[in-house]
Amino acid sequence: MNVLTSAQMRIAETLCVEREGITYLELMERAGRESAAIIMKRTEPCNAVVLCGKGKNGGDGFVIARHLSQAGYKVKILLVNGQPKAEDAVKMFSMIDKFNIETDYYIDSIDDIKSTLDSADIFVECIFGTGFEGAPDARTARLIYAVNESGKDIYSIDVPACVDCDNAIVNGTAVRATLTIAISSLKAAHIMKNTAQYCGKTVIADIGITVDEHIGAGSDIISFSDKKEVVGILPVRPADAHKGTFGHALNICGSKRMQGAAVLAAKGACRMGTGLVTAAFPDAAYGAVSAKLTEPLLLSLPCDEKGFLTADAFGEISEKMKKATAILAGCGLGVTEGTKQIIQLLLLNSQIPVVIDADGLNIVAENPALLDKSSSNIVITPHPGEMSRLCGKTVEEITENPIRTALRFAKKHNITVVLKSANTVVCAPDCPVYINSTGNSGLARGGSGDLLAGMIVSLLSQGMSAFYAACCAVYLHGLCADRYAEEHSSRFILPGDLADNMAQLLSDF
Repeated sequence: MNVLTSAQMRIAETLCVEREGITYLELMERAGRESAAIIMKRTEPCNAVVLCGKGKNGGDGFVIARHLSQAGYKVKILLVNGQPKAEDAVKMFSMIDKFNIETDYYIDSIDDIKSTLDSADIFVECIFGTGFEGAPDARTARLIYAVNESGKDIYSIDVPACVDCDNAIVNGTAVRATLTIAISSLKAAHIMKNTAQYCGKTVIADIGITVDEHIGAGSDIISFSDKKEVVGILPVRPADAHKGTFGHALNICGSKRMQGAAVLAAKGACRMGTGLVTAAFPDAAYGAVSAKLTEPLLLSLPCDEKGFLTADAFGEISEKMKKATAILAGCGLGVTEGTKQIIQLLLLNSQIPVVIDADGLNIVAENPALLDKSSSNIVITPHPGEMSRLCGKTVEEITENPIRTALRFAKKHNITVVLKSANTVVCAPDCPVYINSTGNSGLARGGSGDLLAGMIVSLLSQGMSAFYAACCAVYLHGLCADRYAEEHSSRFILPGDLADNMAQLLSDF
């Protein structure tokens, strides 16, 4: 599913008007009519207060008010910023004179409009829409506070007031909607968890704009909305397949102290359908790893006295690389002279896709030029701290705009970046930006990333492109956590629980 910026939505609207020969006024009528229909499906006729701004979002509100009134609702319009200014909104406002709709004005004092606010059974909020940036002034903030505190259901049209649509941020306060009705398409604010919480549930009002045709390649954003989108991308599993059909993943992970990383990465690779998985790890971790893994091939390698791989382990690794179709390196590996040499030799010698995670990223951060020297199709999976070390930005700068950070790094080094957060983003050159919508706080624990890295290398080993392998793995990883939390609790999720429950999840795919 495409996720549009406000500018892309305007382009889509313009092209729709030019191609279909309709007017912007008709698009506004459609938006209001469809939004009213969605509201009416969820409520019985009641007292509705429609909060309207002076722009096009307010125009949508006037249309909604008219349709609700025709359906038997007792409607009041509260003009939040005075008379409408947008041309089409002015026309729509002039049409309400024929209906039994009261109009009130918010000047400055909440006390002056208290009776209007108190009369509402529901609020329909059409103050700013997608065009808002910055922070609300004190006057607007007072109104938003009163509406939020009313305890009444709030239906926001397109984007809740004072949510920055494109940057997906809130400065100060914003309307906390019960339901947000996105016009034609989702926007970033509906997907990113820090702003999605203000949207409540989000539904799309289809007003006849064919969005897919109007998005420029390389600049669009996508998000999976349901399993059908993922099923269409996952590798086909033919009835006459054998284990060679589904590839061979080589995982170079773990250490004596972090043997669990090797286990979780191997389980992720196995569960996602790789035909053969080789788990390569230090000999000092053999007892712990072998007791927990039965499906993968086990390759114990030379290590130092502390249980970290030594450089001479690369000889055996290079032999296994000849038969592998994708490689994962870094989970629980440690940062030592030996592991540094292994990561360097791996990137300089591999000709197959490579996933670099965890300590592998910390090693690369010391010399990011390794990414440019490699012939491999590389996927990196940093969290914000690791991304900070890789690109030299602060964690605060990264979390403020994760899409920009990930996209710039992906283009600079010609790789795929999986920047993990509450909304993991996947970026690659000449691909759309993927924003993940699944997952919960149960994933905020050690080992979750190891499982995800194993899932990514599994799909890579089966022949998927780096970008879509990462997108699908991230979506399914989060969905598994969501399904588990529904039956248990996000508070108590362990990565091992997800690995063990992945089979049940994937039965739907």
